[in-house]
Amino acid sequence: MTAGRARVRAPVLRVPSGVLVGVLLGALLGALLGAGLSAGTPPAWAWWSDQAVVRSGQLAAGSVPAPVARCGALGVASVRFDWTAVPGATQYVVHFGANGATTRTVTGTSFVTADLIGQGTFWVTAQRQFPATTWTSVPSNRLGYTVAVVSLCG
Repeated sequence: MTAGRARVRAPVLRVPSGVLVGVLLGALLGALLGAGLSAGTPPAWAWWSDQAVVRSGQLAAGSVPAPVARCGALGVASVRFDWTAVPGATQYVVHFGANGATTRTVTGTSFVTADLIGQGTFWVTAQRQFPATTWTSVPSNRLGYTVAVVSLCG
């Protein structure tokens, strides 16, 4: 027996290009719509492109400066915290107690806490209200305090 080589040709399916593109697009569209509609939820992504010309006069950036904290008058079984006023501030958030964990919101520039015995850290942030949002300053300097019969702050 003699070994030989034979050429085998695979059958070729010839489809007009327009039909093939239509079938592929139909399958893709069906898969996308079918998956979105059968799940009952809209797709989690979308692509869009909007073009517009934007012109502006002047752009100004703003900030809310931090107040400066200071100790107020000595008290009996209480401590008074004072701070500088911040222009445009609508309120202040006072942090005090252990690691400043307790907060109070006030509109003035002082706050008195009447802890009978305790110690903690005090600081304050200023807030300014704008039409759509509230801006908050960075925290003021931190001061430690102790309240016993007479308060100590500094």
